[in-house]
Amino acid sequence: MTGLAAAAGVGAASGCRSLFGSPFYGPTIRDRLWMWGHHPDMSRRSVAKGAVWPGPAVDQAEGCRLMGVPNNCVIRWGNKPAYPWGDYFEQFKSLKRVSFGIADASKGSVKDKMRLAFDVLQPTMPNLTGCFLDDYFCPADIGQKGLDLRMVSDEVHAHGLRLSVVLYSDQNGFRKEYKRDLDLCDETSLWFWKSANIETMGDQVKRCREFIGSEKDLLLGLYMWDFDAYAPVSAARMEQQLAFARRFLADRTVTGLIFHPSFAAALDVPAVKLAKAWIASCGDDLWGV
Repeated sequence: MTGLAAAAGVGAASGCRSLFGSPFYGPTIRDRLWMWGHHPDMSRRSVAKGAVWPGPAVDQAEGCRLMGVPNNCVIRWGNKPAYPWGDYFEQFKSLKRVSFGIADASKGSVKDKMRLAFDVLQPTMPNLTGCFLDDYFCPADIGQKGLDLRMVSDEVHAHGLRLSVVLYSDQNGFRKEYKRDLDLCDETSLWFWKSANIETMGDQVKRCREFIGSEKDLLLGLYMWDFDAYAPVSAARMEQQLAFARRFLADRTVTGLIFHPSFAAALDVPAVKLAKAWIASCGDDLWGV
C-alpha cells in the first residue's frame, strides 16, 4: 500500500474525518447535507407510464442551489450524461463537495468509471471528494459479480478520495456477509425505498449504526419522490422523515443527510417545500446538538 493509501486507511478508521486526520465535515448540519444528483431527463422515467412529470425538472447544481445544499452525488442513471460529457461538470464548480458514481446505471465497468474519476474529473475538480457505489449490493443490476472491492477501496484512497456505498433497509438489509465490504468503505448511506417503511426508520437507523460500527460515517437518505409509487412522498411521511433526521443528527447517530432526487427541487409539492423549509430552519444548527 502506498503512503497515501495508508493515510487513507487511518482516516477511514477514525470516522467523520478526512483521509489526512482532520474533520471531513464542518460543525453545522448544512455542511453535512447532500443531494442525490441525476440528470433532469430522468424525471421522465420517474412517473407511471403515460403520466407527465408534475413541474419543472432542474439539473443537479441548480437543485442544490434551490434546496440550499452544498454537496452533490453525481449518479449517472440512464447513462446521462454520457461520456464524453463536454462541459456538463462545469456546473459543479460552485459546490463544496462532489462524489462521483463508480457503480451506477451507466455504461462501463467500475474500473472504467474509476478512470473517469481519477483521470478526467480529479485534475480539474478540487472539490471532488469521493466515489459512490450505488446499488452495490444488487450485483445482478449493475454487473458487479467478481469485483475486488479491496482493490477499489485501495485505489480510491490512494487518490485521496473517500468511498461511499448505498444500503437499503427494505431491500437487502443488514446481512452479515455485507460487513466485510462495508468495512472497506468510509461512508454508508441508508435508504428506505418504499415510503411506507419510513415508519421503521427509528429502529432501522439504529440497527445500521450498530451494524457498521461507531467509527464509520452514516448518511441517511431522504426521498422527496416515491419511485415505487411514482408520486411525491406524502407530506405526513416527509415530516416523519425530517423528524427522525433531526433526532439522529442531534445524537450523532447519523453524520449527515442525502435528499433525493436533485431534479425534483423545483416542484411545487409538499415534500419538497417541507424539505426546503427544514433545511432553511435547521441548516445552520450545530451537528450533535
